[in-house]
Amino acid sequence: MTTSGFYHYYCGITAQPNDDEQYEDLGEFDLHLNLLQNDLAEKEPKRQPRFETGYFQAEWIEISFMFRVSYRDGNEEIYRYIDLVTETLEDQLNITIADFQVESII
Repeated sequence: MTTSGFYHYYCGITAQPNDDEQYEDLGEFDLHLNLLQNDLAEKEPKRQPRFETGYFQAEWIEISFMFRVSYRDGNEEIYRYIDLVTETLEDQLNITIADFQVESII
């Protein structure tokens, strides 16, 4: 899925909710995740962030995350964006990220 000068980073995120009773079910969590996705898209529309919940339990959550980078983006910009996403996820969803891995770049 490469578009003239752009690459897509596919990431896997494993997180733990800070409050076991915060989210009743997957639907509620996905609603909050979608709002966060829209917020990130407004901040940096060129990144075209996309989240998808892969696994949801009261103790653990797995999220697939995809975003776009330009061939002109340096490592510093990419890691700055990953830090922004990590911080936003933890703050807005009240979760602690245990693992954030770049799984592939296409």
